[in-house]
Amino acid sequence: MTEAQALPAALADMLAHLLPALSSGQPHAPAGVFEVRQDGHLLRIPLRTYYGREQLLACTRLAGDAGVIALCLGTRHHDGHLREHCVAQLLRQERPWTVPFLVHLCGEYVLEIVERIGAALPAWNADALARYLRENPAYVATLERRVASYWNCYYRGRYPAWADYPGRRVMATLRALQALTPR
Repeated sequence: MTEAQALPAALADMLAHLLPALSSGQPHAPAGVFEVRQDGHLLRIPLRTYYGREQLLACTRLAGDAGVIALCLGTRHHDGHLREHCVAQLLRQERPWTVPFLVHLCGEYVLEIVERIGAALPAWNADALARYLRENPAYVATLERRVASYWNCYYRGRYPAWADYPGRRVMATLRALQALTPR
């Protein structure tokens, strides 16, 4: 069960109750993981999930943390449209443990998601985000390289100037937050 290590230990019981509903009918288990630290704890978050669309959407409508957990896992879904739907909902949440799921999307290729996150960055909890980014400097550098690679491969024609590329602007904002002095 890859998802068991994707969230803080305090959410383990809720996740354990949610996973049977999410995973019923999924064609196969989540694929791959990326590792990050949050508040000193190692998280192993799936790169892609394959939950049934209706199961995932039903779980995202659950009240409280259960619905937010489903949204987090939905940001890793193989369907980019479903990922974008989950991101739109997740950006309205104020839980620090959602940060790894949202930040990871800044280094992916779906520009509409990157732009949505970039627009929401000013409203995020800057302290929680800065702490997370400082705790994962090598990971942030990897995201930055991915952004440059996706720009070069898919978006250079649309954004000939690197400085104009939305992914670069989002990464510049994240780097500025990462450099904030802790309180």
